[in-house]
Amino acid sequence: MIMYIFNELKALVIFLGITFLFNLESNGSEVLDLGIDIEDSKKSPLGVRQQRIKRMVSELENQFSELARLLQKENPEQAEKLVDAFKASKELLLEKRMDDITKLLDLSKLDSANEEQKKTIYDIKGLIDFLLKDEDEAEGVKEEIKKLEEWKGKLEDLIQDENDLKEESDIHSDKDSALKKMDQNISELSNLIEKQEDLKSDTEKESSKGIDGLDELAEQQDQLNKATEKLSDDIASKNGENSESEPSALMREAMDNQKLAEQKLGEGKAKLAIESEDNAIEDMKEVLEQLKKERDRVAELKPEDLQGLADNQKETADSAGKLSEEMKKDNGTDKEMEQQQDPLAEGQKKAQDAIDEANKKMDSASGQLAQGKPAQAGEQQKQAIEDLNRAKEEIDKQLEELREQEKMDALVQLEQMFSEMLEKQKEGSAQVLVLEEKRKEQNGKLKRGDRIELRSVEILERSLSEKSGEALSLLNDEGSSVVVRNVVEGMQNDLVAIADRIDDSETGSFVQRSQKEVELTLNELIEAVKIAQKMEEQQQQQQQQQQQQQQQQQQQQNLLPPSAELKLLRLTQLRINRRTIDFEGQLKIRDKQNEVLKRQVSEVTVLQKKVTESARELAARGQQSTESEID
Repeated sequence: MIMYIFNELKALVIFLGITFLFNLESNGSEVLDLGIDIEDSKKSPLGVRQQRIKRMVSELENQFSELARLLQKENPEQAEKLVDAFKASKELLLEKRMDDITKLLDLSKLDSANEEQKKTIYDIKGLIDFLLKDEDEAEGVKEEIKKLEEWKGKLEDLIQDENDLKEESDIHSDKDSALKKMDQNISELSNLIEKQEDLKSDTEKESSKGIDGLDELAEQQDQLNKATEKLSDDIASKNGENSESEPSALMREAMDNQKLAEQKLGEGKAKLAIESEDNAIEDMKEVLEQLKKERDRVAELKPEDLQGLADNQKETADSAGKLSEEMKKDNGTDKEMEQQQDPLAEGQKKAQDAIDEANKKMDSASGQLAQGKPAQAGEQQKQAIEDLNRAKEEIDKQLEELREQEKMDALVQLEQMFSEMLEKQKEGSAQVLVLEEKRKEQNGKLKRGDRIELRSVEILERSLSEKSGEALSLLNDEGSSVVVRNVVEGMQNDLVAIADRIDDSETGSFVQRSQKEVELTLNELIEAVKIAQKMEEQQQQQQQQQQQQQQQQQQQQNLLPPSAELKLLRLTQLRINRRTIDFEGQLKIRDKQNEVLKRQVSEVTVLQKKVTESARELAARGQQSTESEID
């Protein structure tokens, strides 16, 4: 609600600034220069424009009161702020000052009008600052997400470190068993390497036979890939949850190369298959070398090494303690926490308690290791890992909730942005229509007052282009799909082109059609955002009803749902088709070297490529009908 008022105030500043600019352009000119007879000097074009701004002020003051009344029950704090803003507006005598400026303009006292306008703009900006003083909730959410992500990263590091320590404790507690397992992995990997080398040799022999000779080898490669995957899982399980260790990463690379080799064998492309087989062999040999080095290290372990392990465990416990203190400091004292009803604060308290529990078990494990009891330490480390994972789950829950809130806030803000832009664009389109009619009535020419009016439309179109840039920044922040960004970016380019054409005093059908295309785009964007808001609300309701099912993030990455993206993409393609026909007509009747037209043709070509790429992206995400619908 307050954001809406803020946007209206911002528009008011823009209109005042435009009128101020016209005053400067007209300053020093006679009243007759504005196309006004002496008798009609009481109603100058600038005075009429200023009267319009006065009406905007009057409407705004009414909205302050009406919105405050509507918000009184649900959000008394915002209602109070709007009432204060209304009082401030009255105290600033904005409406009266608008009347005074109008009188000065009608009397052609432009210097005095300029001074009053500058003061009024300054005061309105102060009113905006007042409304936005506590409107940093969106930034607060971003900061909270950033903080939680930092905590999550530290937790993941702690879990990884504790897993490594537990693995080492397990090795110390049963060294012979660990060595036996390592020997088994080394033997199995050596056998797999040998089989892969044999398959590579067979591929080289059968390469001349083409697909007939290589198809059987593709089946053998598939079986070998499955055996490699099984061994990879076994090696990863030895490292607990450490599937990101270097041996595990190399084994995944080997499997990817094996799958590629299988594909190329099936296609009868022996050379490429051999290259992939060779890469797989190199990966597996590197893993084998690392396993052998680890085996030699374990064989050299001695009981006295446990003291070093105990020291490392103590360091990890200290890191957990520091993270707990950091969370406690951020959340306030326990007493303050109990008084808070915020679910996020409660969740953070649970995470902090879980880390405290893990810290105690880590300290216990360190003591056990120092006493030469690795088996008992391993049990404590296992429980500490469970506590840390529990803390991470709480942080994940809060992150998910905050991201949903951030997403919904972004959708609301985008709807407000696009709605405001649409209203302004309609005003600009209407002005161009009127001016084109005047041009026809005046033998193809515009009077000075008309040119000033046209200048205001150019400024308006450029301000809408800047607003599109703000929307793009918001879309980038929220991780929206390229579909929406491409549409907004294309609209931004169109607005710049419209402004450039109006700067050349164009008001004809081509400019008018361009303005209508922008209106259509904004209508489509508003509709898409509304669809996304409804779907987001439904999804959040479902999540509240199914709290036990936490992994519901499969479609949380894009700001708009695929159905809305698909519709937007299809409408964009239709718009490109219309614009292409329009450009072709312009090229026939205009100088082909017109720089604005050349730029527009280039931009629509780029947009067409982006639409095609977006169609492929949606198809890859399961929207199989996308490309056919676009055609």
